[in-house]
Amino acid sequence: MSQLLDAVLLVLGASSCGTAVWFVAHSTLSRWWTHQWVLSRLERTSHRVLSPNQQEQGSVADFLDAIAREVHSGYSLTLAFVNTAERFPSLAWWTEPISLHCIRGNSLATAIAETSPQNWTADVALATRTLSVASNGGYGIVGALEKSASILREREHIAHERLAQTAQIRLSTAVLSWIPLVICAWVIMRQSHTRTFLLHTPLGLLCIAVGLLLNIAGRKWITRIERTST
Repeated sequence: MSQLLDAVLLVLGASSCGTAVWFVAHSTLSRWWTHQWVLSRLERTSHRVLSPNQQEQGSVADFLDAIAREVHSGYSLTLAFVNTAERFPSLAWWTEPISLHCIRGNSLATAIAETSPQNWTADVALATRTLSVASNGGYGIVGALEKSASILREREHIAHERLAQTAQIRLSTAVLSWIPLVICAWVIMRQSHTRTFLLHTPLGLLCIAVGLLLNIAGRKWITRIERTST
């Protein structure tokens, strides 16, 4: 009976300590997360001139904007694609196969059709469809490219917003899952009767097994919720 009472008190003590730590982390660390997020947003939205190296490492949206500027300057869409691809080596895995077909004399639409969409991301697929449609000609090529670039930037903004919203979930999961394990290990090392009950009795081993199972299941459940929300 005394061993069962010790186990109940251990569970209650660990839960109380974990809850207290969570409240402290929620009131302090969450402010730090928010502060860091605001700083990153301000840095990202500040008006600053990018160096040529930073421009070369741009995103798919920057790539479309650069093509739009080339077309606006008088280049054809195919030539603008080839010239711009040389300045974006980070996108070479996508642009290089298409550029090779264009250099051989094919139009941009033909080059895209003959390129396998292997490992293409959603952003690259949208940009490719836009380029394929724009290659048919017309007066709205620049507008279509700029509109697609705007959509891609809006996607990136929404993704960052969701990531910031799930930061508190990740923090709470880490605190609520690791603190009880640390407390349990500390109690086992410090108290001999608790160590004997948990490690040398069937009921104690069952408590450890059920606790670990619930801990792992809780972490996977929260991770699944976080993935669906992002």
